[in-house]
Amino acid sequence: MPAAPGASARRKKRNMLYVLLNWCWLSITAFLTGFVFLAPFERLGYRPKRVTGVWMAGLAALTGYAQVFSLFGGVGAGANLLLALFCVLSAVLLRKRLAEFWRLRRKELSRPKLLLLAALTLLLAYGTSRGFLHVDTDLYHAQAIRWIEEYGVAPGLGNLHSRFAYNSAAFALCALFSMKWLFGQPVHAAQGFLALAVAIQCVCGLLTLGTGRRVRISDFMRLGAVYYLTVLFGEIVSPATDYFAMLLVFYVLTAWLDELEAGEKNAAPYALLSLLLVFTVTVKLSAAVLLALALKPAAMLLAGKKWRQIGLYLGLGLLICLPWMIRGVLISGWLFYPFTFVDLFSVDWKMEKGYADSDAKEIQVFARGLYDVNLYDTPFAGWAGNWFSRLRGMEKLWIVSCVLCAAADAASLVICAAGAWKRRRKGSSFLGRDWLLYGAVLLIGYLFWQFSAPLVRYGYAYVIALPAGTAGFWFCFLTASGGEKAGMRNARMGGTAGGGRERGTGAARSVFLLCAGVFLLYKAADLSAAVRSSAGQPYYVRQQGYGEYEAVAWELDGITVYVPADGGKIGYDKFPSAPRVQDIELREKGNLRAGFRPSDG
Repeated sequence: MPAAPGASARRKKRNMLYVLLNWCWLSITAFLTGFVFLAPFERLGYRPKRVTGVWMAGLAALTGYAQVFSLFGGVGAGANLLLALFCVLSAVLLRKRLAEFWRLRRKELSRPKLLLLAALTLLLAYGTSRGFLHVDTDLYHAQAIRWIEEYGVAPGLGNLHSRFAYNSAAFALCALFSMKWLFGQPVHAAQGFLALAVAIQCVCGLLTLGTGRRVRISDFMRLGAVYYLTVLFGEIVSPATDYFAMLLVFYVLTAWLDELEAGEKNAAPYALLSLLLVFTVTVKLSAAVLLALALKPAAMLLAGKKWRQIGLYLGLGLLICLPWMIRGVLISGWLFYPFTFVDLFSVDWKMEKGYADSDAKEIQVFARGLYDVNLYDTPFAGWAGNWFSRLRGMEKLWIVSCVLCAAADAASLVICAAGAWKRRRKGSSFLGRDWLLYGAVLLIGYLFWQFSAPLVRYGYAYVIALPAGTAGFWFCFLTASGGEKAGMRNARMGGTAGGGRERGTGAARSVFLLCAGVFLLYKAADLSAAVRSSAGQPYYVRQQGYGEYEAVAWELDGITVYVPADGGKIGYDKFPSAPRVQDIELREKGNLRAGFRPSDG
């Protein structure tokens, strides 16, 4: 039943310590789940080398688990109890493999590195305890998470609030680790943990520059991700789906480069990263453009006629998508709301096609800065100037960089295409077919965002990745010389099979380290200012909660539904809510679990 509006007053004791406790549980369960998932791939010659990679596999698996659980009921204490039993059993059965994994990892951890990672954890926990709650979080994110916590999924939920029909898989993960049943209030820290995983990926990779290795393209991508993390720092308290998706995109793009630049010839790492991209699509449908990267492992497996492995990865991809698609049909009646090009189901709770089409257009209009419905079909030249003028200073700089780097990236593709053609009998090289695909995906990702829905938060990763990747390519290509350049052209850029330390030209490496150092110090100063500005907030003991807003009551077939009194924001406590009084009805009077449908009257 709906919670009384006064219930929020009883939830004021929000302990910041809950963030760290929540992360402990999340990190343990994600690691063990990911380790179990990746263990069978040892037969294919793949072993996880990084904790962050295991975490990401675990987060994808746990999100799928939460979505499946939501089909049968609320994702709360029961889901966590079952997960705990699974993790205990896994730890016992795989104890030898786990011991070996951690034995190898301990060799890589020095005391200064451990202290740095601990400081990074505390910094991001601080950011997760307070900050700016995204507008959409109080519009519908918090409510969507609470629906999954308490009911799982209800047929026709999109009729109550159309934004629920966007059906981001990230909300299922948030609900699983919200843990209101334990802490007495919802903890919204899952996005902060994802940001921590990406930050660790960046820091650990950049620290290896101290071993004397060559500068890699992935170093530029890491610096781009660091920039995004500093921009996001003030908002990681908010479980916003755009941020979830962009963090996942940065992780995959960086990890993909790590494998390429290490000269990885096994298809398994690329196939697994492709599966992580499939998971990213379930978080934000617009990420589907990056699935083009899957052409690499597909080509490798087809060339080797490894049909069983192809079937395995296709099956796993379908397994990742299936619960998300089932939830989508249950919530809206459409497979990919708000897109109606796939119309397979005729159910009584189905949202109207015209409404869905209008919703899709509204996203584009809002993203382009056009607020008159008569401007839906305005050509690019008609809205680009108005859109650009609304951007903030650094956003404008990134867009200008993207335009310039689009041409530079296209030039790099021409060079690589020519090189790949000349060396076609010698097989693929990183400066050939591999960059040809990767560079093309960077360019296509940016162009897709620019010409569809170019709100910066919708595609910040695309806006940063194109300049970062292109700058990295040209830096590495132009600073290599002599035999070293020849080595790069034989897929040795950034890695060697022989295990010797990689060394680039000293001057180029020094220039990069100097520029990177200045950049990191500048961003550290930014973070210090952000920490100082929020130091007076009373969240050292309490975590900042969801927003609280005035609402009016609407009686819907015996159920009290709350409607925002002004501005559309509603928060978490006034549940269930709708953006306005609508012409809908319960599918079964007095039963929220039965769902909603358009009213016949």
